[in-house]
Amino acid sequence: MTSTTFLTLALAALSVNAIKFDVSGEGIGALYWDCCKPSCAWNNKADFNQPVQACAKDGKSPMDMGAGTGCNGGTAFGCTDQQPWAVNDTFSYGFAGAHLQLELTQGALEDAWCCACYQLDFTSDPLKGKSMIIQASNTNYDVMDKNWFTLAVPGGNYSDAAGCHVQYGVEQTIFGGNNVGIEEKGKCDDMPEGLKPGCEWRFDWFQDAKYPTANFKRVTCPTELTDKTKCIRKDDVPAAQSEGKDGESKPGAASGLTATLSTVLGGAGLLGLALSV
Repeated sequence: MTSTTFLTLALAALSVNAIKFDVSGEGIGALYWDCCKPSCAWNNKADFNQPVQACAKDGKSPMDMGAGTGCNGGTAFGCTDQQPWAVNDTFSYGFAGAHLQLELTQGALEDAWCCACYQLDFTSDPLKGKSMIIQASNTNYDVMDKNWFTLAVPGGNYSDAAGCHVQYGVEQTIFGGNNVGIEEKGKCDDMPEGLKPGCEWRFDWFQDAKYPTANFKRVTCPTELTDKTKCIRKDDVPAAQSEGKDGESKPGAASGLTATLSTVLGGAGLLGLALSV
């Protein structure tokens, strides 16, 4: 293979990666916490190192990837640590059930977003000026007419499967009403152990916002999120850290693509040639 041919193929690979990362638009946020095994926790949902980690009833012990969901007679549930947390007054991390419009994903469904990360820059009050980086650990098939990011928040909306009752052995009403969740911060005190912080986050940092709008873009997943889910997409390339709000490091897609080019071409001694093109 000539150096010119190799360079052409490498740049083509980089172009494909750029298309995958060039996902952005306007979206809507919502809340859920159903205690079920996340959709992205099943094998073969996307090209990743492993599915999202699911847990046993205690919300901590890892379960085998083949275990069925506790919402349908199985033994796998959502993990307690896959809940949101604030870094500062204007930036948080979290997880979400996603659904993106087909024109953004080139017709793909879960294989396009499972374990991908997105930066949400909120555009509506009371969250305007705040941002999150979330990892898509689940899928929202309930509403498919827009780009949705349904945040995993203890005490958020739950389903009819009564998974939280099965997982924690408490009355399902502890998690609020169906399609509503809990409606006041004081009810977070009744949450099972480990879920109270994320429940209170809803009323503190998130200000109990109802269907907030946001501009979103795909970004390289930070380890703050992947350390909890254990899921890293094969197209989620390493990225140099860029400075975010109040000194917080945030990953950027463009720097990750440069890293891919360096990896592909460096070993062949063609990096200098590529960067001069």
